[in-house]
Amino acid sequence: MATIIFYQKPGCDTNAYQMQALKAAGHDVIAKNILKERWTAEDLRLFYGNKPIASWFNRVAPRIKSGDINPDEIDAASALALMRCAIRS
Repeated sequence: MATIIFYQKPGCDTNAYQMQALKAAGHDVIAKNILKERWTAEDLRLFYGNKPIASWFNRVAPRIKSGDINPDEIDAASALALMRCAIRS
């Protein structure tokens, strides 16, 4: 199988489940704390590839659900800046 670098938010039950599923499938998982990585806009942009900007967002995130951020109306530079701030906070 594969070795997977998995960026997790410590204490996140969903991340724990996802890593468990990967390990159960035979993968080696290297867990890294997403909050401690030094993400640049370029790093994040490469991660999303050609996916539409709106798909970059978790639709159940509080700021999305509240309407504070509308993934369907945001440009790439603004989305990346918001993500970098969210990761640091």
